[in-house]
Amino acid sequence: MGSVWSILPVLVGIPAILVLTYFASRWYAGRMGPMVMGKHIKVVDRLLIGKGASILLIELAGVQYLIGVTERGICVLKELDEPITPEEATREAAFKLRRIDFRDILRSHGKRKGGDL
Repeated sequence: MGSVWSILPVLVGIPAILVLTYFASRWYAGRMGPMVMGKHIKVVDRLLIGKGASILLIELAGVQYLIGVTERGICVLKELDEPITPEEATREAAFKLRRIDFRDILRSHGKRKGGDL
């Protein structure tokens, strides 16, 4: 029975340290967030295309730019004529997903194989 009491502080202490670390990191991230963000540059969207490479859609003074970022450098791919909002892109993707019907997929698969569903 003595060995159970000696291990009890460890069993209670480790989860307590993990919980405290979690809340401390959230607090620290909340305080550091505004300092890391730019005042004039906003990252609208980001797409990872490989290890160390991504495409960013940024907004600077009301103009949006498509930027390629790699480990070796950064280059402007295109200046967009009309701005894109993330909400519009999300709405369009959700609408397209809703229009897909499982029966239509099966029918198109059956037609390719030569069968008819």
